[in-house]
Formats: sequence, structure tokens, C-alpha cells
Amino acid sequence: MMTAFRSSRSMVSGIGRAAAFAAMLGACAGAPPPPEPPPIAAPTVVPAGVDSAAAVHADSVADASFVSLAQQEQAAALQEAGRAQVERSDSIWAALTARADSLREVTADDSARAQEAVATGGETLLELDRLLRESDLEAEALARQTSILLDSAQAALETAYALNPFDPRSKLWLSRVYELQARRLGRAEAYQQAIDELEKLTRLTPDQHSVFALLANNYYFLEDWGAAAENYERAAVVYEATYDLVPAGTAAFDTSLVFTYMRAEADMHVRRHDTERAEVSFRRALRFAQMPEDSAYIDGELAWMGWDDGNIASSFARDSLMAMEQAGELGAARAGYVALLPTLSAARAVDETEWRLAIVDYNLGHAEEAAVRLQDLVRRTPVDSAGVPLDSTAQRYLDDYGTICLNVGRDFLHEQRDNRTALKYFEQASRVTWAGQGVAYLEVATLVQGNVTLATASASQALEREADLSLDERRTLYQLLMGLYRRTGDFDAARRFRDAIRILDQQGP
Repeated sequence: MMTAFRSSRSMVSGIGRAAAFAAMLGACAGAPPPPEPPPIAAPTVVPAGVDSAAAVHADSVADASFVSLAQQEQAAALQEAGRAQVERSDSIWAALTARADSLREVTADDSARAQEAVATGGETLLELDRLLRESDLEAEALARQTSILLDSAQAALETAYALNPFDPRSKLWLSRVYELQARRLGRAEAYQQAIDELEKLTRLTPDQHSVFALLANNYYFLEDWGAAAENYERAAVVYEATYDLVPAGTAAFDTSLVFTYMRAEADMHVRRHDTERAEVSFRRALRFAQMPEDSAYIDGELAWMGWDDGNIASSFARDSLMAMEQAGELGAARAGYVALLPTLSAARAVDETEWRLAIVDYNLGHAEEAAVRLQDLVRRTPVDSAGVPLDSTAQRYLDDYGTICLNVGRDFLHEQRDNRTALKYFEQASRVTWAGQGVAYLEVATLVQGNVTLATASASQALEREADLSLDERRTLYQLLMGLYRRTGDFDAARRFRDAIRILDQQGP
């Protein structure tokens, strides 16, 4: 929708009407007729998403620079008759794989049959590992073979455990079999079987951190985030307490393993929407981060959690809506952003959601509504004296506002053939500090080139922002400036731009 703006102008008052009546009487008495009153200028129309100041200025420039496109076409048709006399220039976290730390060896008095069963189960698992890594079987055949090997391993290890319940290897490997059956074969009930065995094993081997990590993994697969977090934490604590308990030599402390456990614990608290505990866990993990990408990951997670003042539900909602948007479900994404807005408390979250909503509106074909939303957002964005946002992340708001104004202006110019409204959008785009500001100035200069002074001023602004322009746009700008300087009689300046065009032509397209 377009909104009308009436500029401040004097209106005919009662006194003015009386004076006009007296003048009329004087004319009847033989006095000379009064001069014709000046025409009342039409009110300035302010298009959606354009500031009134930009619209008023564009109107004054338009009045001094061009007539309507229809009038231009009429004039061009008349000029065609005298063409020979006129020179024309053409110018988006996978579960952890726990490290199996060393378990105590089977004692000498263990049952030989139990040892044999354990060995059989272990060999079966090794065969499965080789199959999964190297097999070229079709998916269905691979699943059948996997099922056979896992069932065989399960039978062997259950036998081993029944024969020697004191050997923790059979229970540990049996738990891994249950987990693999659940993950590889879709047997969801096997996760609980693995959990039952691992819970028993943590009591038999409370010094084995990998058992707690495996238990946490299985709770993760069942989406029991609280139990998973608790066991990742216990895995880290047990490792820190036992890593140096080796018979001989000195064991090196594995900081990356502790980081992995602590990060996994924090991730579980995030899934529980427990901001406070997640932040504590992430900051503990940060002490053990060895690689830059590990620190960057945690910094990113902390920033993500703080997006709406620690309301993790808002962050998850935003991620879900962004996924809808990327999948092309624009209508659903728009409805989601509209519903999310009133639930947000942090100003930055509100601003970003308004921006995302504007982009969805634009992609749905509602360009003017998008321009209005971004106009409001840009107005309240703090900027420095050069118009650059004080918060660098807000630059995207200005970039997209400028882009939309530029595109809407081009649509009015080429599709709706309304050069006056197009100029208002170009004028607005030129007033925003964004990556295409130079392009906006070029569009203004091209449109008002009938007015040498105004066109030269805008073209000079585009030249100052030449880095914004593509090769073709630079060529267009140089051609425009060459023509403008020829018209003003500054032939030396015109030659400089002629030479600049030749250099561009040598560079090729």
C-alpha cells in the first residue's frame, strides 16, 4: 500500500478568500485583473518503506530532471524524425563413540569356556567392524549380515557372562552389542537392554570411565537428557580420578577426552533447556579445550544460548524456523516468526526476528511490506557518524534494506514504468550505508541524467564507492560521466573517463 504525505504548504485562509473577493470587485470597476494564483503542487506520495525526506527530495529532483516515461516516449518518437540531426550517446551433533579404556584381564581361575565365549564374541564384533568398513554389499544384504553377526555375538557373550559373571569384558561387550542392535537394526528396545547391563557394570567397575560414557550414550539415544548428562559428568570425574593409576610409568592426562565428556554433558543440559547448568558445564569444558575450533564451538554455543537472554527455547524455535525457511516452507516459517516475536525479551532477538520475517515476506513476493519492516528496524539501529551500525551484526539489516529498496525501485522502473516512484526507492537506497550504496547512486544518476548538475553529483557519489560496482556497472558509470562532462564543456574530464572505459574494455567482460 502506498501512503500519502502532504508537504507543509500555505492553504487559502478566510482572510485570503476575502482579499480575493475584493480584488474581483476591483476588476469589475475597471481595475486591471489580478495575476493568476500559482498552481497548488500535488502532495508527495511516500511509497512503503521509504522515508518522507527521501520521497520529498526525490520529487523535487524528478521535477527538475525528467518527465513521466509516457511523456519521454512521446518526445522520443518526435525526436526520431530528426534523428539525423541529433547525436545520440549509447552509451546444520552426532552421539559420542566412547573410548574403551583398559579393563582388567580375565584372572587365571576364570572358566576356560567363558574365556572362549568371550573370544568368540569379540571376534564376531571384529568381523562386524570389518564388514561395515569394507563390504560392498547392498544395503539390505548388509543389514541381514549385520543382524546375523550381532545375534551371534549376543549369544556368545551372554554365554560368557552366565559362565563367569565376574569378567567385566563380557558385560561391556554385551552392552555394545545391544547398542549396535538398536542403532544398526532399529531394535529400539535394545537400548534399554544395554542400559540395564551398563548400570550393573558401573557398580562392578566404578573405576572405568568408558563404561559411564557408554551408558550416557545409550541414555542419549533414548533422549533421556538428564541421565545422559549425569553419566557424561561421571565419566569425566572418574577419568580425572583414575588416569594415573597405572602399574608403571607415568600416564599422560588426556585433555581432549575430558573436553569431550564435559562438552557432551553441557550439550545434554542444553537439550534440557537448563541454561545455568549448561553454561557451567561449557565453561568447565573450555579449560580443557586444546584446539581453536573447540574454543570456537563453546563460544558459539554460549552466544546461541544467550540469544534471547538465556531462553534456550527461543533459540531452538529460531533454529526450527530457519530450517523451514531453508526448506522453502515460507508460509509456515512466516507464521512461526510472527508467533515467536511476542515471546522474545532481548532486543537483539526481536531485531533479528523482524529481519528474518522481512526476508521471508520479500521472498513471498511482499516486497513493500518487507521494506516497511526493515525501514523500522534500520531506524532504530544505532549507527556511528558514517552510518555504520555500532553492532557489526546489524550491518546485515542495512544491507538487506538497501537491496530491497534497490530491487523495488528497479521493478517500478522496468515493470510498472513509474520512474518517479523508482527514483524514491533509489534515493532511499542511496541514503543507507550498505554494500551496494554505490549502485544506488548510479541508478539515481542514470535516471536523472537529464539534469546535468544533479546527475553529476550522484554519479560522483557512485564514483567514490566504485568498489561497490561490478565491471559492467563501472563501465556504465564511466560512460555516464564522460557524457555529463562533455555536456558541461569539461572535455579533459570527459577524456579521462573515455580512457578509463578503454582500459576496462581491454580487461574484457
